[in-house]
Amino acid sequence: MKKALINKINIFSIPLLTLILFACSNSQESKLVYTESNTIKQNVIEKKQDITWTQTIEGERLSQVINRNSMQLGADVQYSKDLYKISNKSAKPVYPSFSDFGSLDTSHLRLSAKQKLVSFCTALSSENHNGAEEYFYGKYIFNYVFFIEDLHEGWKTHFDSKIPEDSEIFTKWVFGEPFNGADIIQIPVRFYADCGTIDMTLFLNAKGSNEIYQISIDRWQKV
Repeated sequence: MKKALINKINIFSIPLLTLILFACSNSQESKLVYTESNTIKQNVIEKKQDITWTQTIEGERLSQVINRNSMQLGADVQYSKDLYKISNKSAKPVYPSFSDFGSLDTSHLRLSAKQKLVSFCTALSSENHNGAEEYFYGKYIFNYVFFIEDLHEGWKTHFDSKIPEDSEIFTKWVFGEPFNGADIIQIPVRFYADCGTIDMTLFLNAKGSNEIYQISIDRWQKV
C-alpha cells in the first residue's frame, strides 16, 4: 500500500515538474527578447538611416522671416483685398473715388491753391455769389461773366427752377485729383445743391496768387 502511494506521487510529480521547467523556460525567453536591442525605437532609427531624403524645396525662403514689411508680390499675382492686408504697399493712403467724377486724392494740391479754392467756392455758394469775381485773374474777368450766365441758364434748364437768390446756392463741395502743369492747375470740383449736383473744372494760375483763369461746367445731375 505504501509503495503504491509512492508510485502515484512519482507519476503526478513528473508532469508537474515538466510544467514548472517549461514555465521557467518561457519566462527566461521573454526576458531575453525584451532586453535585446530589437525594440521599436531601434527599428525607427534603422528605418530613418535607410531613407534617402530629397533636397529641401525653397529652403532659402523657408529660412526667411516673412512679415508685412518684407512682403513683395510678383507681377503675375492677382491683387486682392486679402493680399493688400499683408502687402507693404498698404502703407500708401487710399482715397475714395466716384466712377463719374474720378479720384478725390488732393495730396498733390498745394496748400495755397487749396485755400484759394475753398475761399472761392464759399463766395460762389453765397447769395448772389458775393465776392466770387475777386478770385478771377483781372485780364480774364469776362470768363467769369460768361460762367455766371451759363450757371443760371443751366440751373433753369437742368433743375427746372431758378437759382436761389435769398439763400446759399450750394450746400457743400468736394475737390477731385488735380493736374499740376508748369503754368496752370486744373482741378475738378463737384458742387452739391438741394436739387442736384454740378461738376465743374477750375483752371488756376500755377504761379503768383493762384488766380482763376476759367471755369467750365462739365455735368449736371438732378436728384
